[in-house]
Amino acid sequence: ALTRSEPDVTWSHTVETDAGLLTCLPLTQERLEDMQSVFGDRGVARRCFCMHWRRPDGGYGDERDNRDRFADIALDGPPPGLLGYMRGQPLGWVQVGPRSDFPTLDRSRLLKAVDDLDPWTINCFVVKAGRRSEGIGRGLLAAAIEYAKSRGAEIIEAYPVDGHRESLVDYFTGTLGMFSEHGFVEVLRRNDTRPIVRLTVTGH
Repeated sequence: ALTRSEPDVTWSHTVETDAGLLTCLPLTQERLEDMQSVFGDRGVARRCFCMHWRRPDGGYGDERDNRDRFADIALDGPPPGLLGYMRGQPLGWVQVGPRSDFPTLDRSRLLKAVDDLDPWTINCFVVKAGRRSEGIGRGLLAAAIEYAKSRGAEIIEAYPVDGHRESLVDYFTGTLGMFSEHGFVEVLRRNDTRPIVRLTVTGH
């Protein structure tokens, strides 16, 4: 079996969406330009570049661009998430990995740890502008679940929005309905709109 430090770059998962077949592949250094294409040149996703949940205590302490910080993560491995492709074009991104990779969660009043376990988490979706409402996010979620399972995850956790979106972050974590379709169940809710949900992987 692979360890976390041995990225399986040959892994892939294809899922049907409203727009067609979406093939999801692990992000590698060679695919960073495809991620840039998904994120675009403006907006919250481009500024954050999926570093929000990774921010260490006390911040970064430098003025580097988040894209450069994220490029280091992609270079060092293991893959920090998946890119979704349709007919060869990159259309979406989902971040997935062990909760311990995302220290911002433990500093969150709403999302701090439920227990002393280290589940895998699915915590960010980005779909390319102009390609939303085509089921791509749901396809990315299906692939992220399978990827976490392939890496030995026993519990998969997520932080979807249920109801009114209160901040920009709420647009990127997915909706409760997406996760419920895959058997995720709510384990805790510290406010009205942001439950913590989990999927227990069978066979462990």
